[in-house]
Amino acid sequence: MKNSDSIGTLHDMSQSGTGSKLVPAIQAVSLTKQFGDRVVVDRLSFSVKEGDIYALLGDNGAGKTTTINMLTTLLSPTSGDVFISGFHSIKQAEKCKKAFGVVSQDVCLYQELTAYENLIFIADLYGMNRAQAVPRIKQLLAQAGLADRANDLAGEFSGGMQRKLSIAMAILHNPKVLFMDEPTVGLDPASRRQIWLMLKELRSAGVTILLTTNYLEEAELLADRIGIIRRGQMVMEGNIEELRAKTEGIHSISIRLAKTYSQDELNGKIDRLLLRLPTQINYDPVRNTISIAQPKDAQLVPSMQTVLNWLETEKLVFSNVATNEPSLEEIFLAVSTGAAVTR
Repeated sequence: MKNSDSIGTLHDMSQSGTGSKLVPAIQAVSLTKQFGDRVVVDRLSFSVKEGDIYALLGDNGAGKTTTINMLTTLLSPTSGDVFISGFHSIKQAEKCKKAFGVVSQDVCLYQELTAYENLIFIADLYGMNRAQAVPRIKQLLAQAGLADRANDLAGEFSGGMQRKLSIAMAILHNPKVLFMDEPTVGLDPASRRQIWLMLKELRSAGVTILLTTNYLEEAELLADRIGIIRRGQMVMEGNIEELRAKTEGIHSISIRLAKTYSQDELNGKIDRLLLRLPTQINYDPVRNTISIAQPKDAQLVPSMQTVLNWLETEKLVFSNVATNEPSLEEIFLAVSTGAAVTR
């Protein structure tokens, strides 16, 4: 997507070696934020393609909210640049702000106004005339499942309904980019799934979404790409399959035993497996399962064959043998603790 208003300093994708001139919907370039001597975001760089959902993950204090605040122009970076749809966040602030919407972690509604009045108020802020605003408001209320509650006070809505109204308010002006900070925090499972469906519909309509979340299942289900930050720096980025491929030491082979063995007997058998396959092996007596970490640089098929031969030699009775790929939660925990070894 070319944009004649984009400034010359825009770092387009060709500079990262792709040769493409397409402008990212969101781009952070060496983004840094320092409060006194404390560096909260440290030379953070990433980009999000138009129409993608990008999940930014990190522990509390990793710099997620500070990053979101800089991306949405609420905070000025100490150094570095932000571009939204090609517009520089400082040098072209007004055009930049019109290109995005924000759904904050704390629901921002006028509780004493109806759902319709909340949306009319936002339309007035964006200078939308009523002929333009009213059909759009009716459309958004219908899409959010709130058409029959349009004239009810927002303060009477459930948490899920308030969140859906917040999203409608954020996209009323048809932004190309939507920032969402913990969009489903505090919601029940049914309401969370309704929000997920809304986000998927927005992506299908071409809206680019950057979200932060502590629900890793949410990121795994929704995100096209995931960035994990630690101490303000990007430590891993990619889609879920790429993250799995980059992470070593947390793939495993799981064996469910069909018979109960004494701890001494099992320890002796595991010791003999360790001679063949030096790795981390754990026994869970509650589930009666053995978990064998895939050794670094080892191929899965030879490792599995070694395990099967060991089971036969030791005459272990089992009901199931399976390989386990790491979930996003396992990847996140390994990266956050510094335990993961990445390729």
